[in-house]
Amino acid sequence: MKNKVQHFIKEKSLFAREDKLILGISGGADSVCLMHILLALGYSFEMAHCNFNLRGKESDEDENFVKKLAEKHQLKLHIKHFETENYAAENKISTQMAARDLRYAWFHDLLLSQNAKYIAIAHHTNDDVETFFINLLRGSGLKGLLGISEKNASVVRPLMGVSRAEIESYLNNNKLSYRDDSSNSSVKYLRNKIRHELMPLLAEMNPSIQQTITDEMKILEGVYQVYSSKIEEVRKEIKQEENGIIKFKISNLLALNPLQNYLYELLNPYGFMTVESIAKSLKGQSGKQFFSSTHSLLVDREYILISKLDVKINELISIEQTTEEITMPINIRFSKTDNIELVKDRNVAQLDFEKLQFPLILRKWEEGDKFIPLGMKNFKKLSDYFIDNKFSIFDKNKQWLLCSNNDIVWVVGHRIDEGYKLQSKTKKVYIAQI
Repeated sequence: MKNKVQHFIKEKSLFAREDKLILGISGGADSVCLMHILLALGYSFEMAHCNFNLRGKESDEDENFVKKLAEKHQLKLHIKHFETENYAAENKISTQMAARDLRYAWFHDLLLSQNAKYIAIAHHTNDDVETFFINLLRGSGLKGLLGISEKNASVVRPLMGVSRAEIESYLNNNKLSYRDDSSNSSVKYLRNKIRHELMPLLAEMNPSIQQTITDEMKILEGVYQVYSSKIEEVRKEIKQEENGIIKFKISNLLALNPLQNYLYELLNPYGFMTVESIAKSLKGQSGKQFFSSTHSLLVDREYILISKLDVKINELISIEQTTEEITMPINIRFSKTDNIELVKDRNVAQLDFEKLQFPLILRKWEEGDKFIPLGMKNFKKLSDYFIDNKFSIFDKNKQWLLCSNNDIVWVVGHRIDEGYKLQSKTKKVYIAQI
């Protein structure tokens, strides 16, 4: 098996002989096996053990076992204790997901602090097949059916070419001790339910089910390469971006077949995992909104518009006469000049300085706001101005106003107020420029 792992490392170009590794070690069969094989093959590594404080005395015994293992083989060991259940509750995620997040975040910190190149994890082919069924049951698209990658950025998995049975055989033949995690036998976790109930049932129908699924994943990996290449080609053709808003023209989307597959892949990067309702809305009335955990999506007249969810900024930004520039929430420069020559640029506001009352205020728009748009004689509600100028919901939510006293002097990036325009008698010009 040692030679098999060495061949796998070279074949997949996981890491080089001179690369320093951080080995994630729980004390269980898989990680202990990987530790002994890496030692036997002469690789340089330090070990990292996570105590998640989930199994009381058992967790502490795992830690003590790993300490003794490190001492015996004169290996540097890093240990970290986590309040996993508190983290899970605060972030509203499962305990298993919390443990995973905490583990990998710490491992990546160790990479930097210990000047190591890769994190070695002891996943094997059984884990790969179990992950296939987990993703199939939860729904993850084609990519989720490819299983676990043997190399993902700085994470390497040297045992992905061997099975759990081979690992146990290696440990038994070499009389190597390890810790048995009692939670691995509990079927309350989905992975364990697949391992202890689903896989034995499938093995009754196909004794080679493990190898069959592994072979199928290899085929799917090739299919996915072709599939993802086409998706990216379409994405480049039809995706637009303007002022931080992602746009897809609805007519372009409706020309895609099969629509739902394309929609899933195009919208998945923004957190939209189910797209059936979005697909139906493309042929309906505009104005429907959908939300993921990170983005909002609006089905507008001709486009679907995708924007990051922002915490609404209610702060009033004060701008004094001496203020030359602000960078937050938007970047605007301020200056004064005697030159009254008009500049035709909606990102530049030229205002009659003597009519302004300082400090000016930069704020978000509110219901009831009104101004006299440049070139008009009467007040217009800002909400009506937005409708007339085809502002989307996203556009409205992002809109800032520059105000003097209670007057809106500039709908930033669009129109100034008629009462503050430059006239022949204007002596000094105040310029606000995005």
